[in-house]
Amino acid sequence: MIDYQDIRDVHLEISSLCNASCSWCPRTFWGYPYNAGYPETNLSLTQAQHIFRPEFLQQLTSIRINGNFGDIVMNPDGPAIVEYFFSHNPELEVTISTNGGARNKDFWIRLASTPAKVLFCLDGLEDTHHLYRQNTQWSTVIKNAKEFIKAGGYAVWSMIPFNHNRHQIDACKKTSQDLGFKEFELKNDGRDTAPVFDHQGNLIHVLGDYRGQTDFTILFQQKISDEVLLEDIVQDCVPNSCVNCETVALKSIYIAATGDVSPCCFTGFYPRTYGHGQYHQAANAQLVPLMAKHNALEYPLQNCIEWFKSVEKAWKIQDYKQGRLVICDNNCGQNP
Repeated sequence: MIDYQDIRDVHLEISSLCNASCSWCPRTFWGYPYNAGYPETNLSLTQAQHIFRPEFLQQLTSIRINGNFGDIVMNPDGPAIVEYFFSHNPELEVTISTNGGARNKDFWIRLASTPAKVLFCLDGLEDTHHLYRQNTQWSTVIKNAKEFIKAGGYAVWSMIPFNHNRHQIDACKKTSQDLGFKEFELKNDGRDTAPVFDHQGNLIHVLGDYRGQTDFTILFQQKISDEVLLEDIVQDCVPNSCVNCETVALKSIYIAATGDVSPCCFTGFYPRTYGHGQYHQAANAQLVPLMAKHNALEYPLQNCIEWFKSVEKAWKIQDYKQGRLVICDNNCGQNP
């Protein structure tokens, strides 16, 4: 699939902790705190230095800090890790996606001293932003972004359009320009339909045209008692003729906050432990038998990518029950 010397991009989860409770986040049950099997940890500076050796950093062109589960604001070593990356490769393109809703100005000023591009996830103005980004305050994100911009940082306003904030897109773009953001981007991530619960399990509102069950007790009981099997997630799937693999296309790997190495973020949802009661329970179960020596804190990176070969071999299998990976077909499968 990819050789060590060909890796040019790393998708990095620098923390699996987060201050927010977004309804579509795999850390939560529609916003309600629920851990379906992921470890809560930060990647320390010492660990980052162990994984990202100087010679490895020098062969990279980009690092994307945007994990499956967490946010850089939860990692006190975040700025130091970014500084370390640039100290060994000043030409690196480092992009950080964050809710921006925590840390003091020293954190943001230090981050601004690096060439990293920071995407502040601002989903609307003050009256709408929190409807998806639960437990973050628009005013706090703006304050932190201002400190970052004032210190010379390259800031991007990154907005997910929802039914409740689409009317504010132009106003958000103008506000971003007025505040000194370098770019404004829209990210259509298909998150516009869902119930939203608070930390007590109370229904706060619904996103989009959601018309499903909203009784938290019923939904949560189904969540914790359900077992999702392979046949449950492949019944409407047809094997694709080919897999246009992100890892191959980008010459990229995914590294989780624990040091686990996977081909991509789709295969990096902590396969050994995560996903009870949902799609990833069955999808991850297909990956576990293929994984070996996959943690970069325990083994050299050269060894940690060896198991990718088993993933590539699975693309040639025609039947899901025989080992074809549904997660690869669902995310990167293509037909002519």
